[in-house]
Parts: sequence; C-alpha cells; structure tokens
Amino acid sequence: MPNQMDFTLVDMFFHISPKGAEHPLLELPATDFRDREIAYHTLITAGNMVQATSIQLAASFVGISFFNLCITNLIFAAQYNRYLDLSLDNLTYQLESHDDHAHLGFKIKELRWTEVPLAVEERKAFLEKAFSSSFQNEINDIVEAVAVGADVKSGMIWSQVGGQINEVRHYVLEQIKDPALVEAFLRDLDVILSLPAEVFNRKRNPFVHKPRFIDNPWAPEGGQLMLRSSCCMYDCRVDGQKCYNCPRMLPEERDERRKLVVAGAH
Repeated sequence: MPNQMDFTLVDMFFHISPKGAEHPLLELPATDFRDREIAYHTLITAGNMVQATSIQLAASFVGISFFNLCITNLIFAAQYNRYLDLSLDNLTYQLESHDDHAHLGFKIKELRWTEVPLAVEERKAFLEKAFSSSFQNEINDIVEAVAVGADVKSGMIWSQVGGQINEVRHYVLEQIKDPALVEAFLRDLDVILSLPAEVFNRKRNPFVHKPRFIDNPWAPEGGQLMLRSSCCMYDCRVDGQKCYNCPRMLPEERDERRKLVVAGAH
C-alpha cells in the first residue's frame, strides 16, 4: 500500500490535514489548550471572528473540533487500516476566517501512523486501547479546559457528540459506494459505541444516541433531516438564529421557518 493518503474528505468537513489552513488568522500548539487562560483567550478570538454574542458559541465549536480527531481516525482506520498519530503534541490548532463563519481545525506536524491489525479480535482490542487512551489522556482534559474557560458545563460540549457521529454515519451510508469500506467503518464505529462511560469521564457513553428525524423542507421529494443531539449555540451571534434542526426550536418556530423555506423555493 502506498504511503500517500487522501485527506480530501476530512479536510473538507473537519479541516484536519498535513497541509493545514491556507490563511490561518491564529495558530497555536494544540497542547496549549491545557492552559485554561490560553483556552479562554482563544475562545474570545474565535468568537470575535464570527461576531459571537456569547462565548458559549466559541466553546461549542472549539470543543467539538477535538472530537473530530476521533472521527478522522475512524475514517482512516476503515480506509487504510492505519491509526494516525493525532496526539496533541503532533498538532497545530488553526483558526481561519471565511466570510460569516470560521474554520477551526488542525495541521498535522508529521504524518505518521500505526498499522491497525486485520484480525477481528486483535483489531477490536487495538482500537479500544487507542481510542480510550486518546480520550483519557488528552481529549477529556481539553474539553474540561474549554468549558472552564467559557464558564459553561462541559456537558454542553459532550452532548453534541451523539448527533455528530450519527451525521457522519448517515453520510457514510448514503455517500460511500464501497460496501467493504462502509462495513469496515461501521465495525470500527461499534468499538467506540461499546466503550464504557468512564473512558469519557461521563455517566454514559456520549457517542451512543438514538437520532430523531424531521421533514426536510429543502427536499420536496420527502427527505428528512436529523435533529441535532444538542444545540450548537449557532444562534449566539449577531443576527444569528437557531439551526432548522436544532432540538431547542419550538414546533411553531420550525413551522414558521418551514413556510419561509417553501416560499423561497417557489
């Protein structure tokens, strides 16, 4: 197998790659997030980039960006049987402005990996250990530091993970046309879903979530949208509004938004 790996998908969705952002406005070692003072000032900078009216918005997006490291390794394990070194000391955190939104992601300093075993039981044991170590030794502490910096409960960040992983799962099932790759992804995802709650220092595994669906007004043929597992706080910005699939949106609010979407389509 050649050493070349395609980062197009994770770069597009999660902004993680060896080349990094083209024009980052802020860069810092990912390990700096362990310092709560640095975490706080980074949140302020991220919030200013999107005209946030509350630091909660930045905490939401910065916090969730660290879970994307786990999802990236799910994808590369399934596609290449490789577990990338996405430890914090091998990452540079980057913020890049794009008009009314910001990209938050990571530049990989050195592209290196460990081969994931092919044998089912060996593979499961390897991934259990690798993912558990990532959360227990790094990500859990970072999420807490971000939450403390924003003076919010860390549960606000953790509660988004279930919806996020289900969106990724839905994308893989709908868009990936390689049955073997889909099977590998789902098999490895089961490893994360089976991890005990103490791995995340939570009362339950935050990745385990039963999604709910609503009608998609942008799909006149009768498509559906997955409700988020928790609010991402995207309305906490100048002229901001809740996402259409926000679980905090009241039925009457969503109905009014639906009418506007349908009227715009015609």
